[in-house]
Amino acid sequence: MSASGPITGQRITELVTANQVIRAPYYQADHDEGVRFTDPEKGLQWGADVVPAMMSLFRVEKDTRDDHPDGWVGFARHWRGGTMRLDFDLFSRSDETDSILVVTAISGRKGEQTIVDDDFGEIELSDQVPTREEWGERQKRYQAIRRNDTADGSAAVNAYIAALPGWKRGVAARFDEIVRNELPHVRRAVKYHQPFYGVEDQGWFASFSAFSKHVKLTFVCETYLEPKPPSGTGPKRQALDLKETDTLDEEQVASWVQQAAADPGMGW
Repeated sequence: MSASGPITGQRITELVTANQVIRAPYYQADHDEGVRFTDPEKGLQWGADVVPAMMSLFRVEKDTRDDHPDGWVGFARHWRGGTMRLDFDLFSRSDETDSILVVTAISGRKGEQTIVDDDFGEIELSDQVPTREEWGERQKRYQAIRRNDTADGSAAVNAYIAALPGWKRGVAARFDEIVRNELPHVRRAVKYHQPFYGVEDQGWFASFSAFSKHVKLTFVCETYLEPKPPSGTGPKRQALDLKETDTLDEEQVASWVQQAAADPGMGW
């Protein structure tokens, strides 16, 4: 479930600087024609644009759209002079102390003093435009936080799973439960925009990701599993692709989890 109550720009900054922010599985990045923030071939970038913007929102609003009952929207000025709209949710559960920002979308808006937003109408812009140097310092702070792996833990993985739609959420939740049942002390984290599972002081042994028509369960180990999963290109990329109509063989997946955890293939 999502946290209730008002959210301030300061609270968002605190969560981002604690690395309690992830990208939703179906995160979208776009910008109005004529608004250029980064390389036009790449669009708005996570570490270069999204995270620095989240550190300095000048306006935060509850999302008023009917299909976003738990959502929030924030606005930030970019050092290039444009304005960025960020859509996000603040996720928490009653059994967790941590809250996680789940960013679902980011887009650019042009305008010098005001912008017109489809959902909130005319918005007066902040006259506090960060310099390129200030923006760069935010990037450096975030990269330093990421290197320290401070986003590890249950909350980020739970938030990622909760952001998945329908049947994909069910598959991911069941895989997560299987891993935790087999390895009660498993280390969990969202890395490279997907959940990973690891053995402390040994390395990561599994992950999962969601695509348009399937969920991929990946096993990352130094040796081949027995029997070999149906897809993958080597020991560190053995995978099982599950479509909506497929049945999860829980006993087999549990065996693969145990085998992979005994020989993790990816270091910290």
